[in-house]
Amino acid sequence: MTDYRGVIAKNLISLRTSAGFTQAEVAAKLSYSDKAVSKWERAESIPDIAVLKAIADMYGVTVDYLLATHGAEEEAPAKPSPRKMSRNQALITIISVIGVWFLAVVAFAACFANGITAWQIFLWAAPVSLVVALVLTCVWGGRGAMFTFISLLLWSLAAAIFITFLSSRPWLVFVGAGILQVTVVLSSGIRLSPKNKEDKKADAEDDDGGSTEA
Repeated sequence: MTDYRGVIAKNLISLRTSAGFTQAEVAAKLSYSDKAVSKWERAESIPDIAVLKAIADMYGVTVDYLLATHGAEEEAPAKPSPRKMSRNQALITIISVIGVWFLAVVAFAACFANGITAWQIFLWAAPVSLVVALVLTCVWGGRGAMFTFISLLLWSLAAAIFITFLSSRPWLVFVGAGILQVTVVLSSGIRLSPKNKEDKKADAEDDDGGSTEA
């Protein structure tokens, strides 16, 4: 019968050292105590299936990899790099944005041909193109680019509203954009954790009790 505790413990140590993490860093990423991580690596207990899946995702491997024995010559996977747009995805995004501006030129030419100088079309093409870029960025990944596009969208939209409508209190538009910008900046620092404080406290109590379930 396979000693899964020992196998998992060896794999956890190998993956952690290969990624350059400390036990405390792994514990923080999983929202567990470093004491729990230490017990897993000493084969005194093993994580439940949900935590094994979280660990596998963190290291860019499968749960099956954690449960299998690997030879000394087999290198542990490198730390996964952040998700980024591929070259083709970036080109599609650029082409889509150019398409928005092309339509804006066509619309402007049509209006001009009828004696209407609708230069505001180009003013509104900026936020529209940013919406297109933002949607594609959300689909294909790129957290940093996503928040950059959101910020640009906020201010280009505020400028378009200000120039087009020129209300009696135009400064309110930029105050609103500023408040939303602060919200975007703060939300960019949020990292979702799989467990809340109550769950973490319960896990710590379970660890203190010396859980040995396989």
